[in-house]
Amino acid sequence: MSGAIRVYQDDIFTMVDIKDGTMMDMPQELSIYRQRQALFWQQGHRKQLAIYVGRIEGLDFGASRFACGQDFAAMTNAKALVLENTLNHTYANMMLKMNKPDFPVYICNSVQQAREILSSKHSREHA
Repeated sequence: MSGAIRVYQDDIFTMVDIKDGTMMDMPQELSIYRQRQALFWQQGHRKQLAIYVGRIEGLDFGASRFACGQDFAAMTNAKALVLENTLNHTYANMMLKMNKPDFPVYICNSVQQAREILSSKHSREHA
């Protein structure tokens, strides 16, 4: 398990806390996957409302493709990425268009906004 990433449950949200400056490559995505999968099993296979927080250094294309694929889709109801600047928003939107995730992904400016969007659009599906 990577020390750069911590996954935990906070109320109805699965929080993915990524240490600032982390390069998101395949080993990091696999760490996230394993940690989220463990929570998924503990919670009786209930699909997650995931919130990703942290300023990453970069993103490997293969890792981003994996993060949008079937393995994550099997345990994800919806996902929110908390990004603080316009350049990161643009890059994230480009990667999402290229990878076409099998679940809704929202780009948010804060954790509070991510919680509000996921709650308003997906909390009934999560119950």
